[in-house]
Amino acid sequence: MKAKKTIPIVIAACFLCFNIYAQSGEGEYKKISLKKKSEESGTRGSSDPLKGLDISEAEKQLEIGNYYALIIGVDNYTGEWRQLDNAVRDAKMVENTLNANYKFDQFKTLYNEEATRANIHQAMSWLMENTTEEDNILIYFSGHGDYKQQMNKGFWVPFDAQTEMVGELISNNDIQSYLTGIPAKHTLLISDACFSGDIFRGDVISIPFEESDRYYREVNSLISRKALTSGGIEPVMDGGRDGHSIFAYYFLKALNNNGKKYYDASELFNDIKIPVTNNSDQRPRFEPISNTGDEGGQFIFIRK
Repeated sequence: MKAKKTIPIVIAACFLCFNIYAQSGEGEYKKISLKKKSEESGTRGSSDPLKGLDISEAEKQLEIGNYYALIIGVDNYTGEWRQLDNAVRDAKMVENTLNANYKFDQFKTLYNEEATRANIHQAMSWLMENTTEEDNILIYFSGHGDYKQQMNKGFWVPFDAQTEMVGELISNNDIQSYLTGIPAKHTLLISDACFSGDIFRGDVISIPFEESDRYYREVNSLISRKALTSGGIEPVMDGGRDGHSIFAYYFLKALNNNGKKYYDASELFNDIKIPVTNNSDQRPRFEPISNTGDEGGQFIFIRK
């Protein structure tokens, strides 16, 4: 990515900064440091989110908002948590692939020492406070996960966790609360971590996929809160193929091989579930997250 311009902005009372990349009219991405909430209107991208995408008037009926990505990867764990080999590489390649091939207006990235418990909460809060009801959010986490049998609850493990104590982790309940509070129309959570399937609770229903303009208009018009996970309540592989986890390898392959203008999350899942299952001991899952406001819509990847 190219970094050309830095704009100082303060988020609430916090002096921590996150890297954000905003798309320019020439298709390039400019690095922005967010530090001041009062200047947030200058960091949302073009007032016309379809400008420069060569989309017809008919396609504008989708009323597509801005696209945000929060990408988190942790390898360098300490304390009781063993180091990982591929989590950060996976996360950075996801960032690069989305940046190069798909419509995304802003990126927040937290890698290794940046991905503390406080910073992850801060980034989630920023999304909750600064996105609109027309926007689209993708959250990608690659790192350790944990599951407490006595509590029947799963957790993300941030960089600064030293022990398995609950107070040092980020619970799936906390993540669900953020997903409920984020006002964006479509939020897709992608988690490549052990026990990540605990995010799903209860029976949920989705609109069956159909290859038609009408289908994309319908699922775009409806609110979605969905998660794509590398497995259920089970350990998942750090290693896999070509320096990536088995899940990340096929996830990236699907994104790169897609040749369609519109590619929704259910299509992506259908393209990776069989190869991941057949080449590992884990079974990916893709479902709405119950009690977070999902109405049957889909996150749609838009090819550049």
